[in-house]
Amino acid sequence: MSKGRLAIFVRARRDSLGMTQAQVAERAGWSKSAIEKVEAGTLVPSLEFAGALFDTLAVPYLYRERIIAALYPGALAHILGRTSTVPDADDLADLEFLPYPAAYLMLPECMVLGANTAWAEAFPGSARTPNLLHYLFTEPAAWTALAEWERLAHTLTYGIRMMGPIVLPESTYAEIIDGCRSHPEFERLYTTDPAVHAPMQPRLEITHPVTGETRTVCLRIDKPHLPHSPWVTYRLVPVRDEAVDNPPRV
Repeated sequence: MSKGRLAIFVRARRDSLGMTQAQVAERAGWSKSAIEKVEAGTLVPSLEFAGALFDTLAVPYLYRERIIAALYPGALAHILGRTSTVPDADDLADLEFLPYPAAYLMLPECMVLGANTAWAEAFPGSARTPNLLHYLFTEPAAWTALAEWERLAHTLTYGIRMMGPIVLPESTYAEIIDGCRSHPEFERLYTTDPAVHAPMQPRLEITHPVTGETRTVCLRIDKPHLPHSPWVTYRLVPVRDEAVDNPPRV
């Protein structure tokens, strides 16, 4: 990854949060000149400096790993050991065991590396479109299945806009973006920030494609894999009855 791509990311993230270089420097505990050099593309921060920037710019944990891998090639493998590039048969069997929609996803590019039967049933046509962003913007079934389609699409689009240039090859990033442009709302969502940055575990409304029944699910993004892997588990867990979650006190 070039220093220039890191510079673009840091500037964009800082602007998105409405912070000045001086504010970032103060909160990160580094000099303003160091921040200026990073944003000018003349300095690659140390791991310690990068960690302070991540905290100050509120970079989600799920993306920090990808940035470190891009900034310091081979560092993660040296520290954590070699990783698999795709889920194996056992990984896919574990996913199939889950009774609700779940998939293995690469973020921010949104490539689906594996999905269970419940995912395929919830999102008709997703098997034809292995990129979740492409599915959201090109598959009419997605607009019916997700009552809150725009919120999810905006969140994922924000992620690819902010993170894509720093962690993906330029050609891969361009291919993902070009694959979404046919949707009339893509440019608006791509060029704006979500009004409120969505929590990592938001609730979504999904509609069954056959029965038309709508249910509430909680989006959970996990990365507990051992050995270490580059993908996350993207789960849509049905929300339990609040009376069960919060039984009355006696």
